[in-house]
This record gives sequence, structure tokens and C-alpha cells, in this order.
Amino acid sequence: MKSLLTALVATLTLSAGLATAQDDEAAIRKLSNDFFAAWGRHDVKAMAATFAEDADIINPFGRVAKGRAAIEKLFTDEHAGPFKGTTYTATVSLRMVAPTVALGDWVSTVDGMHDPAGKALPPFEHHVAVAYVKKDGHWLTIAARPYAFLFLPPQ
Repeated sequence: MKSLLTALVATLTLSAGLATAQDDEAAIRKLSNDFFAAWGRHDVKAMAATFAEDADIINPFGRVAKGRAAIEKLFTDEHAGPFKGTTYTATVSLRMVAPTVALGDWVSTVDGMHDPAGKALPPFEHHVAVAYVKKDGHWLTIAARPYAFLFLPPQ
């Protein structure tokens, strides 16, 4: 009887842990999807709201923004310039590394970019390495690093 009770407690504890991990993953995916949806509306305030107050980002062009206000300014500048009128799609992969820390990789595409003369540019395919933290029970992005792979020159 004692071993049956121990097994039942262990099963319930494991189930609760799995549910929490699944809830956390679902919350992070929602946060990411909220960012993508805000991009589609070009709502830079909502995009920045997915970042922690002390977050940072280095955009694909090398511009650094530290803090939510600076991140919002970066997004404002981008969406008035090269990302104006664009759409953003991504597939998100996640890895929970601690109960309050997760890493993400977005395989992303920005469509609809134009050069300064108005000429259509090809889709910008890239990845974004994202670090998430859980603060006060809510998941937020703490760091984001968009990047594109370079091709090796022929050997």
C-alpha cells in the first residue's frame, strides 16, 4: 500500500511538472505570436511590449537597443523605413533551460521590403535567437539577435 501511495504521489508530481512546462511553452508561443501579429499591424508599441524593461536587441543591421523604450524607438525607425508595409512569418522552436528561462530560434521571413528608391526587394530570410525570462509569472523576451546565414565562398 505504501509503495502504491508513493507511486501515485510521484505520478501526480510528474504530471504537474509536465503541465507547468506545457503551460510555459504555450505562454512563450503566445508571446511570440503576439509579436508577429503586432508586426503585421505595424504596432511598434505592442511589439516592444513583448520585451522586458531591461531587454536588449541587436537588429540585423547592427543597431543596438537597450531597454524597452529604446527597442520601441528602433522598431519605430525600422517600420518607417525598410520594414514599412512588410509582413513577418516565423516558425518558433523552443528549449526550456530552467523554470524561468527559455531559448528560442525563430526561422523567419520578412516579405514586402523595398529599397529607398521603392524597388521591391527579395524576401529577407533569417533566424532570430531569442532568450525569454519569466518575471512575476509572465514570460517576456529579454534578448533578441536576428541574423542571416552567410554562404561560404567556393573552395
